[in-house]
Order: sequence, then structure tokens, then C-alpha cells
Amino acid sequence: MSDTQYPLNIKLERVSDLTHAIANFLEWAEKQKGLRLCEAYKPQYSWFVPIHTSKEQLLLEFFDINPAELEIEKKQMTDEYIKLA
Repeated sequence: MSDTQYPLNIKLERVSDLTHAIANFLEWAEKQKGLRLCEAYKPQYSWFVPIHTSKEQLLLEFFDINPAELEIEKKQMTDEYIKLA
């Protein structure tokens, strides 16, 4: 398998330790400190509501990794592995 064929998987692997650390921190902050990630309810109000996006989705977005494209790469990798087996 050629590594350059799967750039998003390579990118995800490179940032894996960092994504785990960030996710662990966010979980700790929520459980131990009661902090929640929020967004403005409406721009004209100062009300905030918890975000509906998962931490995993936010991390993928932060590291500019498209989840749909990542899944395509994973399927291609699996198909290629099956052909070689």
C-alpha cells in the first residue's frame, strides 16, 4: 500500500496523540469543572446553548480532515488489503 494514496489517514495518524489529549482535556473539563462547549443561540442575544457537534467532529474539523473522505480512504485501504490477502 502506498502511503501517499491515503493522505487523510496519514494526517490523522500524525495528530492522533494531540487529538486524544484535547479530547481528554475537554472531557475532564466537562466532568470535573462542569464546563460545556457552547454557541450563541442567536447573534443578537447573549444566550448560549451547548453545541450539538461531537468532540470528534470538532477535532476533525480543526485538523482539516473531512470525515466522508476519511471513510472513503479507509474503505479503499480495506479493499486493497483484502486483494493482497
